[in-house]
Amino acid sequence: MSDVTGDAKPDLFVIDQFDDLRLYPAPSNGDIHASLPAAHDEGAVLAEDDAYDNYWTGALITHNGDFLPGDGIQDLVARMPDGKLYVYPGDGYGSVDINRQTEIQLPADAPDPADLDQILAVGDVDNDKRPDLFAIVGDQYWAFLGYTGGTFSRAVLQNDGPWLDRELVSLGDHNADDVVDLLYRSIPSGRLLLRYGKSDGNGGTSLASLAVSTSSLNGSDTEYAASGWTTSSVRLLMGGPDVNLDGIPDMWAVMNDDLGTVRFYRGGKTAVGAYTTVVSSGWTEKGAVG
Repeated sequence: MSDVTGDAKPDLFVIDQFDDLRLYPAPSNGDIHASLPAAHDEGAVLAEDDAYDNYWTGALITHNGDFLPGDGIQDLVARMPDGKLYVYPGDGYGSVDINRQTEIQLPADAPDPADLDQILAVGDVDNDKRPDLFAIVGDQYWAFLGYTGGTFSRAVLQNDGPWLDRELVSLGDHNADDVVDLLYRSIPSGRLLLRYGKSDGNGGTSLASLAVSTSSLNGSDTEYAASGWTTSSVRLLMGGPDVNLDGIPDMWAVMNDDLGTVRFYRGGKTAVGAYTTVVSSGWTEKGAVG
């Protein structure tokens, strides 16, 4: 559920304006005012050592699953500046030790990790008791499955064509049917669209139902928000598991305004809920959330 501090509430990793990795523990109201350094090298805090100034520069980050070593602690997945994909095991205290990084291997038919534009750890979509990873590469939408010990055994091209102007927001259960649903952003139109998944008959979610709208539960995507979600309005968008404990995935939105405000949006079954401004300034230069 994206909890890295052990309080049973999802947390937020952020690469800040100094290219340091920080963790924002989130209470049930989504407030993320306070943060702590989230990376160390065998105890030496990266944010306090100039030698690591560029370590996280340009990285893609995400977390939602126990990737390594199966200890029940949430881990960080990152596509790093060297173009490779890594898992950083969580230490249970809200931080990762870069000395324990493990390179993630993708199947031969998968795209090059250096070409990834977005990565999203999605929990266990297919109910094989292993964490899964979704990604965007140009106009392609991929699912990486069958994870064991630093290797994904399957790469599934979910959709090819329209995803150049789309962004994955979250995967979670919106309609309480124990099946994963896909929320994504259409960047040109500024809409949020919800694709309800269908069961695969084995306790998991059918990948096909998340691949194209015609194969989804309703046969079409539901307009979750009609406007206002272009990147000129919302610079960074992080959806995740249920933060406010009502059973529905929620979102943080870093607004593209002069102050750098952050809003926490309550999730809804069919439409986005009300928001609360949880940060009033200071996020204009945050680099990535995940």
